Amino acid sequence: MSHLRRALVPIALGLHAPMLVLAARAQQDPAIAPAESTTQEQAFDAEAAPPDEQEAWELASLGQYVEARERAERIVAVRPDAYVARLAHGWVELFGEGDPARAVFHLERGLRAFEARWGSRPDPRTSPWRWHLLLLRGLVAAHGDLDQHESKLALLDRIHQLYGAHVDAERAWPLMKLRRFDEARAAARAALARDDRAEQEIALNALCAIEFEAGNERASYEACLRALEFGREQPGGPNAVDCTNFAEAALSVFAFDEAEEAALEGTRALVAWYANPWLVLADLYVRQGRLPEALDALRQVPRYRQRRPPHVRDVDRAEGRRILAAFYLAAGRATEALQITEKALLTPDRRAHTSRDPEQDDAVVALLDRAARRLEAERIVERAAARSWWRRPVAHARAAWMRWEGFRSGRRAARALADEARLVGSLRIGTARSAIVPPWLAGDLVHVLGAGVVLEALERARRQERRPGAGAYFDAFEAEARLARGDEDSAVRRARAALDALAPAEALLRARTRAVLAMALLRRDGVRAARAEIEASLAEGPGFARLLGLRIPVRIQTDGSPAAEALAETLARSPRLKHDDEGLALEVRASPDRLVACLRGHSGATLGCGTAEARAREELDEWVARAHEAFHDGVFAPRVDLSQADVGSLDGSVRVSRDPLESLFEAVEPPLELETDEP
Repeated sequence: MSHLRRALVPIALGLHAPMLVLAARAQQDPAIAPAESTTQEQAFDAEAAPPDEQEAWELASLGQYVEARERAERIVAVRPDAYVARLAHGWVELFGEGDPARAVFHLERGLRAFEARWGSRPDPRTSPWRWHLLLLRGLVAAHGDLDQHESKLALLDRIHQLYGAHVDAERAWPLMKLRRFDEARAAARAALARDDRAEQEIALNALCAIEFEAGNERASYEACLRALEFGREQPGGPNAVDCTNFAEAALSVFAFDEAEEAALEGTRALVAWYANPWLVLADLYVRQGRLPEALDALRQVPRYRQRRPPHVRDVDRAEGRRILAAFYLAAGRATEALQITEKALLTPDRRAHTSRDPEQDDAVVALLDRAARRLEAERIVERAAARSWWRRPVAHARAAWMRWEGFRSGRRAARALADEARLVGSLRIGTARSAIVPPWLAGDLVHVLGAGVVLEALERARRQERRPGAGAYFDAFEAEARLARGDEDSAVRRARAALDALAPAEALLRARTRAVLAMALLRRDGVRAARAEIEASLAEGPGFARLLGLRIPVRIQTDGSPAAEALAETLARSPRLKHDDEGLALEVRASPDRLVACLRGHSGATLGCGTAEARAREELDEWVARAHEAFHDGVFAPRVDLSQADVGSLDGSVRVSRDPLESLFEAVEPPLELETDEP
């Protein structure tokens, strides 16, 4: 699963003043509220909060952040120990600006000022203890956002000791992030045993993540299902976290239909801070080769983000870039993919509210960047084949530089996967260590790390695996590694085993494995034995011929016209094609207004065509070059029409995401190949 997100406490986190409702609830808790409520109210309202500080806090709690900040700054400039103004300022930084580090700065100073005045154990009968609780609660949220989970636990324990508040459900998440799984389970179960539906909801979602991170995928699936069913029983129904958590848990056990149904339910559910069901759907659709549907889902992502509070609109920006990059790669759009991966590598997401390892994010984005660069290099040399001889060396030099940059990205991925557990886990698709690894991209590890390393990692992964269906993925990856080692017999055997067992929903991985099988058969048995698999590979996933460096054996046939003969000459130089009398038929025809090249399968089916309409006063060379490029894009790119999509509308903007008119997205895609990864 791409990641499991913590369900936020509905009663604790409102849109504008996330901790206010929790504080109000604490006031009603007999374990917290003092006996002399009248005395307490007077202390809270009068002595503890001068009118100007009270106004600043009210503005912050209502989400009027600009005015609240200005008032708080004016107060603190005159009275640095004004703890209510510090609280308001911290609130603005945390929930208005999304800057938890500055929030900690102000909240800690507010806490010190309060305790200097009232003591570190405020007496509800004589002190304005609610401000103290709000300061502590703000620090809990800020340290959590910063991934400082030890500090968060210490603050929660302090709240429990001072005010008797139940914090078991809240402790489960930071304990899980610290990989203290037994303690995390115990905390979640203690919360479940309590008759408090809000705590039960948090605890169920925490268990969902705990079991996933602990490597218990089936237990995680069951816990996520319980959380979703619990949400369905509530008056407002489940929220997006409930739905996306279960969708990702379903993917971990290869239940693709359940995953899609849950994610679609999430698009109709209550909006959640740390979940975007459209991202889950887009990722799933790319994996399934359903690129038009993936594009539709990606268009919904920025719209969904605008429905979230300002401080959490960008928490999954890099995740969105990763998925959009994968989409563009799968669609054969290397240029757009590179625009996205470059930004994603520079600006990773905060991972405090997801259960994923941040090194995994870096490794996957680096693999996507490597693939996009190598795909672009292939397209450069393809186009160069149609140009004058003196222009080709320049194009090949550009392609070599692009491959070198791809090599560097591969090294970055290798560094991120240097840990043995992370490397082995990356091959166990759907587990915590490989939650965001596109299965159709995992074969690139063969060329980044070496076939021997991957084969050893696969052996260890097989020993750890208990999930039915996982073996097919190992077979697919092993087939590619065996082929890279020159063991065509094993490659053919493993590829066929994988194709027999992989679910149809794994469309892109099946297409890549089909291309690996075709290459192995070509090397071992020749063109006649490989023709059917080559044809199937181009039909199922035409982009993998480019990504894997598969050269298609063809017999070029022309109508004898000068234009057709000129195009046939450029196609014969293409790095995607090679002449063979038993190869597929490549028919080139010309008319006064059209130049067409079509590739026919051995069965007679058309595998792709490229057409260039004649233009007035155009030289023959330019006409041929356009037809040459159209042929390569028509045969070696998926059949998805992006002409109606404004690519720029999916791309990121230099404006801040709080502008409701901006588009919050970006684009890219990854290539794959079996040749050596030397620059």
